[in-house]
This record gives sequence, structure tokens and C-alpha cells, in this order.
Amino acid sequence: MRRKLIRRLLAGVTVGVVLAPLAPSSASASPNGDVQWTPCEQDASALCGTLEVPVDWADPDGPTIELALAKRLATDPAARRGSLIVNPGGPGGSGVDSALWARYGDELRRHFDIVGFDPRGVGRSSPIMCTLDKINELPVEPIKTSSAFARMVSASRALADDCRANSGQVFDHVDTLQVIRDIDAIRAAVGDTQLNFLGMSYGTLMAQQYAEMFPTRVRAIVADSVMDHSRDARGFAVTQAATGQDSFDEFVAGCSRLPQCALYGRNIRQFWQRLLDRAARGELPDPDDHSYKITQRDLVNFVLNNLNYQPYWLEIAAELDRVDAGRPWGTSAAATRQSADEPPTVVPFAYQAVLCQDWNLKTRDVTQWRSILADAQRAAPDLPDLPRAAVGAICLGWPTPADNPQRRINPTNETKLLLTNSLHDPATGYNWALGAADQFGDHAELLTYEGWGHIVYGRVSCADDAIEAYLIDQVVPAEGTRCAAAPPPGTTSARARASGQDSGPAAQPLVPLRGDPELPTWLF
Repeated sequence: MRRKLIRRLLAGVTVGVVLAPLAPSSASASPNGDVQWTPCEQDASALCGTLEVPVDWADPDGPTIELALAKRLATDPAARRGSLIVNPGGPGGSGVDSALWARYGDELRRHFDIVGFDPRGVGRSSPIMCTLDKINELPVEPIKTSSAFARMVSASRALADDCRANSGQVFDHVDTLQVIRDIDAIRAAVGDTQLNFLGMSYGTLMAQQYAEMFPTRVRAIVADSVMDHSRDARGFAVTQAATGQDSFDEFVAGCSRLPQCALYGRNIRQFWQRLLDRAARGELPDPDDHSYKITQRDLVNFVLNNLNYQPYWLEIAAELDRVDAGRPWGTSAAATRQSADEPPTVVPFAYQAVLCQDWNLKTRDVTQWRSILADAQRAAPDLPDLPRAAVGAICLGWPTPADNPQRRINPTNETKLLLTNSLHDPATGYNWALGAADQFGDHAELLTYEGWGHIVYGRVSCADDAIEAYLIDQVVPAEGTRCAAAPPPGTTSARARASGQDSGPAAQPLVPLRGDPELPTWLF
């Protein structure tokens, strides 16, 4: 059970795409920093290569690593505007896979080479490697006592030490300030004088900090589903809790007005609280395996994970109703879980290293930790023990100060950035988008998608057209531009829409309710 979820977590994050494995290309970087492109082994219609960069940009003549790259050439060379570098987020998402397998609009494909890279420490770019047992040893219980706090400090420190020992020098140099220098090196290697960049989710931190460090090199930068890097540990936890509660509120409101919802006509919050109470007492068995008792964290993770990319209100309600009634699907689900192959002993796991170098989320003691989580719980009263608010626990034992700690952006770029966010995004909340927009002021414009889910690009033509016009022709949307929400999946209006112009992003499989409560099952 636990290991199956960890394998899914370690596999990385996608932004609405299904990724296929890619064998490393035989191409390598030339000594002068150019990339020698050759057909990718798994898809000869694309080109792959590597670019040599310093392990530490503060020591440019020191040891080096190779960044894995992939690109798809512009479909109309006469209309080509240059390269569009893409990053799908994470931390830990593969830009190589995004360039190869994600769907980009025909107009973007016509005007740009789509270039993806695996950030340092990720995928094929000197990946951070960790012993699985050290990941498994992270404590599972909420941190409510000084002894529980000490156990998490010790376990997270042990994990960091293990990952460093398995990964070499790159381990201490995977913060976003290093990554944006890599991005600038890629920009130069593909021959662009200014950067075109589409950063999604965690990639929006790259977008913002690139614009701050290299303001004159910005041609067009989109930050889709926006990080706010100014939040301290308390602000991080509270804003994450608030945006999770907002998405839960939308689920309740949506099911209350949709007759096809399994919970329609019922007091949904009362139903939910009863499920939580049963889980807290250990009285909510998995209908397909009565030996397993579903926990409160299972329930909270199930709802939020399935709100991440689409408002799967109908599917969530149906599953909660099934579990409440004890109706089994059959034995197949349990059998599949039990027969899953064991993962390797040492696995790629960049999440802790990147997060803890980019964010100072440590607290001095359990009293401060409990105070922060109490504030977060007040912001999310329907979501007890919210893992997204407690993600900083993995950094409690981080052995060194954060290299790129939180602070406000100080923008000087003349070319405006385009920020875009869903109004109801459970991962990078609209509260973060407003915070980033406030910091950029006149140096960026915020486009609001009035719907639900994480990642805006690919949802509705209103937003797609604006994003593509900005990237291709540098047309900045008017101040205050908003795009109407697409209908929720499974509704009559959604099926009608799917046959028209706005088909929306590819459907994602429902994340099973019975999951591993011990690790955060979300990434940005």
C-alpha cells in the first residue's frame, strides 16, 4: 500500500498529460555550450541532447553536470519566433517529457520550437537519489508532541543525509536560483537573445525569479498557476489550507445544485463530518478490504487530489457514498494493490531537496509548529490534519539554511509577464496569484480563469487564445481579463461542450480513496 503510493509520488508530476518513459539520448553538449541534437530514441520526430552546466553557478569553472533536453521543431519554419522553453512544475516534473508528450496549441507549435528540460536533480539531469527505506521512515502521525516533533526532525535529517550520499555534489545545488541560470544557458544555447518561457505550477517560481534576475532578457514569460514565494512558514500553511477549503466548499456547492450528484439533496457537510468521525474512531473500513481502516487523511487527500486538475464533484461524491455504505467494487482493486511490483531500493526523489532549498519552512520547536497548524486548521475547518498545510514537516530536519528563502520579488522587467490562475485551484491558490501579482505590479498582468482546477492552459479557448497571443505576438491581455468557467465533468453541459470548440484538458484517472496517509500526495 505505502510503497505503491510512494512509487506514484516518485514518478513525478504531470500537468494533465500522460508521460511515457524516455531512454537517454546519446547526444551530448559540446565544450562551447552548444547542444548536439539527435533524434530521440523513443520518438525520432523529436530531438534530444544535453547541455553542460556548472554544478554550482557560483563556481562556473568547477565540476559540471549535464541537463537533459528535448525539442519539437516549429511546424512552420518561415513563421518561427524562436524557442519556447517549458517546465511543468513539481518540484520534480520532467520538462523533457512535457516537450515530447504534452499537447500544445497548433499556433504555438507553428511559431516555436518547443524545448523542455529536466531541471537539475530531476529525471535525466543528475537526479537526486534516495534510499526508499529512509523515505518510508518519515513519521506518519500528526506532529502534536515534542517527541513526535523530534522524530520528524531526526527522520527528515536522515533522509537528507542519505540523499546527499547517494546523489553527489548536485544535491546541495538544486534551488531555483541555480535553475534559472540553467534556463538562461539553455536560452543562449538555442540561439535566442531573449527568453520565451511557459512555466506551470512550480515552474512559475522559475518564471518570476528569471524575470527578476534577467529583466532585459524577457521576451514573453507565462506563469501558469502561480507560486507566491513571499510567504513565511505560517503564511505558506495558512494559504494552502485556505485554498484547500475553498475547493472543498466548491465541491459542496456544486453537488448541492447538481441532481446527478450522489449526495444531492443531503446535508453534505454533515455527511462529510460523519465520515471523518467514523475514520477518527477507526470505524470506516475499506469496502474491498475490511482489514484496512480508512483514515481522516485518506479522506482529505482523496477529495483534494481529485479536485487538483478537474472538479470531479460527481465522481468524488459517488465514491464517498460507496465507502459510507460499504459497497465493494469487488476484489480486483485489492488484488492489484497486493500484486504491485516492489520499487527499487534507491529511487529518484528530488522533492525534499528542492523544496527545502527554496523555502525556509522549519520551526524552532513543537510549540511554534502546533501554533502554525492551528492557524491553518482555522482556515480549513472541514479538512482536519491537512497534509498540504503540513508539507513543511519534511524540512524540519534540513541540515543547512535554505539557499533561496522566501522574499518578495523586486521586479524591473519592462516587458510584462503574464500570470494566470484558476479562481478555485487547490494546489496554487488564487491567494498566491494575487500575492505575486501585487509584487509585480505594473510589471505583470493577471488573467483569471473563473473555474476550478490546477493549470489553466488547455482548459478553455478564452484563456488559451490569450496565452498564445501573448507568447506569439506579445499581446498582453487587458487589465482584469477573466475567462468563464468550463462546466464540471460528467454534467450534461460538459458533454455538450466536449463536442464543440472547448473540449478541455485530457481526463485524469480518479485517484483511489484508499491511499497512503503518511506522505503528501500532491506537488505543485
